[in-house]
Amino acid sequence: VVGVCVKVRDMKSDKEFEYRIVGSTEADPRNGKISDECPVGKALLGHRIGDEAVVEAPSGELHFEILSISR
Repeated sequence: VVGVCVKVRDMKSDKEFEYRIVGSTEADPRNGKISDECPVGKALLGHRIGDEAVVEAPSGELHFEILSISR
């Protein structure tokens, strides 16, 4: 849902990232705010903790495990 903070783990690199999903006018990727319309934002929407989200990227698929979701 727009407005939530999602913590994910990149399943390939094992690195963790935290993103706040925002509307397109509020997006600021350098500060962890990603649009609900960008590829990562779209892929994270609708998932629950423990789910795997797959992002279609120009360099290939990215696989993220959802670690936490908070408001």
